[in-house]
Amino acid sequence: MGYDFLEASNDVDFGDIVIVGYPFDSTSSFRSGSRNGPFSLRYHSWNLETFSPYRKTDIHTKKYSDIGDVELPFGDIEKANSLIYENTGRLLKMKKQIISLGGEHSITYPIIKAYSESFDDFVMVVFDAHADLRENYQGVTFSHACVIRNCSKLITTKRICQLGIRSYTEDEWNYSKNMLFFSDRLDDFDFSLIKGKKIYISIDIDALDPSIVPGTGTPEPGGIFFKDFIDFLVKFRDFDVIGCDLVELSPDYDQSAVSSIAAAKIVRELILLL
Repeated sequence: MGYDFLEASNDVDFGDIVIVGYPFDSTSSFRSGSRNGPFSLRYHSWNLETFSPYRKTDIHTKKYSDIGDVELPFGDIEKANSLIYENTGRLLKMKKQIISLGGEHSITYPIIKAYSESFDDFVMVVFDAHADLRENYQGVTFSHACVIRNCSKLITTKRICQLGIRSYTEDEWNYSKNMLFFSDRLDDFDFSLIKGKKIYISIDIDALDPSIVPGTGTPEPGGIFFKDFIDFLVKFRDFDVIGCDLVELSPDYDQSAVSSIAAAKIVRELILLL
């Protein structure tokens, strides 16, 4: 037995939570293929139970809809950003809580741009192997390698926490000292930093160790283990989570499909957080 995100509804007016896919990977710097992430995550969700053993709650206690993927122009990052921003803004005006599925991490920037116009104050909590704090990557300002740097220009560095980070340049390391929090570890995190704040969660699947999630574009050894990650994620149940994304799942690099299954399990927990 398993669940399918479409099992609840594909009607945007159904419930408060909306799942949407952004299959875009035009700036992937090592291995492309994350555009196939949303489809693979949905397909392999059939293998999972609707009941979370971590929360002892069924996702069908929530009303959510999956409205499918937004068609994006491959190779045109500015047009893609515009479409993602407009769609996110439209859903926020409808008072929806959004789970966005990537696609590469660059999709987070236009999402945060829309959120920054709808919410006066919120904190980004980012799980990633890479700092993504470059000013540009090979001349591309809106590369997935620059996404958190770009987000910091929208909401300031003091509203961004980065966890799981284990790959960065010297310039990125120096810039990271401006962040509200920056670490390769989860157990260093001080939850008092975000007490009373609205939270946006961005999950690059390569934050997890590649022994667990090999299906990603830029795998980095030394990552977070799945159970440790889920146990940490569950701690956000006591916070006001206003939206989230899961990005950089590249299923073609994992014939076992365990990467897609892990990603689907994470999305199950995100549904319960909203």
